[in-house]
Amino acid sequence: MDWGSFILTEGDYLLRVIVAALCGLAIGSEREARLKKAGIRTHTIVSMAAALMVCVSKYGFFDVVHYDSVQVDASRVAAGVVTGVGFLGAGIILNRKTNITGITTSAGVWATLGIGMTIGAGMWVLGIGSTIILLVLQYVFHHTMHLVKEKKMGRMHLRVREGGAAPEQIAAALTEMQVRVISTHLSVGKDKAVEAKMDVLFPLDFDAEKLVELTQDFPEIISIDT
Repeated sequence: MDWGSFILTEGDYLLRVIVAALCGLAIGSEREARLKKAGIRTHTIVSMAAALMVCVSKYGFFDVVHYDSVQVDASRVAAGVVTGVGFLGAGIILNRKTNITGITTSAGVWATLGIGMTIGAGMWVLGIGSTIILLVLQYVFHHTMHLVKEKKMGRMHLRVREGGAAPEQIAAALTEMQVRVISTHLSVGKDKAVEAKMDVLFPLDFDAEKLVELTQDFPEIISIDT
């Protein structure tokens, strides 16, 4: 065995995994700085593992390819990696009432996987360049969306005593607070209290303490949940 060639070859594979891990770390740092569910560890592990699996897929079966009965598809492991990360991405996406969160982070994990696979395949410039592009996109669009987006969607659940203020009056008061009521579902509880479930749009700078003022203006309100 030529130990010099062996060390250079294995060192090249290891370097690919390390560079992929660093790229994942950079992407994960940006996500963790924004308090996302998938942060440094998740992105680093995904990118490193992707590079590792592509190295195995591409170079790990050289010792058996000389057999006539053996056929190796170098892309098979890589294809499985892309399929497998879908479960991880789906687990990051959360559905809370009317809000769905984690889509961007899930897409980022998927892109991080692609970057790790690219570096594992030896396409250094493409992998590192894609990392820079992804970081720039995350940063630019995060700030751009905050400039464009004026409201956030939410849901309010009000319980009003029987014979109290009509939901229309409460909705009008919410409109004065710059809270836009999109839809309302009314029902009567066991205690005959009127329950109103409202899909609303809150201003980004909405202060929840304003809801306390609403209960003061309408003492018939038993509770407000958002």
